[in-house]
Amino acid sequence: MSLSRNSHCKLLNSSSPNVFQIKPAQIVDKLVEIAVDIIVPGRGAGEGNWFMRNIRSLERDSDKIAKELDIRQELRNWDREFPYFHHELIVRYVVGFLASSLAVIVFDKLKAFFFPRKR
Repeated sequence: MSLSRNSHCKLLNSSSPNVFQIKPAQIVDKLVEIAVDIIVPGRGAGEGNWFMRNIRSLERDSDKIAKELDIRQELRNWDREFPYFHHELIVRYVVGFLASSLAVIVFDKLKAFFFPRKR
């Protein structure tokens, strides 16, 4: 899955292309969507005709909706149990850590490229 520049701006809530802000709610929504796709099984046996395919499609969609509601309920329970450590705050910490790690790696690579060590 490739993301264009515009989709990055939407996901990170950027008003201009040079300034990015993290939108934890959209990141959590995407993570929940990915988790539901992994947890709920896809197509399987018993889909020989159009009627059974439609029945399985309805079952799969209802399973996905139920699992998504369960995950969101668990997130709400987490937020109630640990109000000082909200799940969106965790997303902000993780994204901040990843961004700073990426910045350090890029800086080290550029420094090594422009100022090679003399042996």
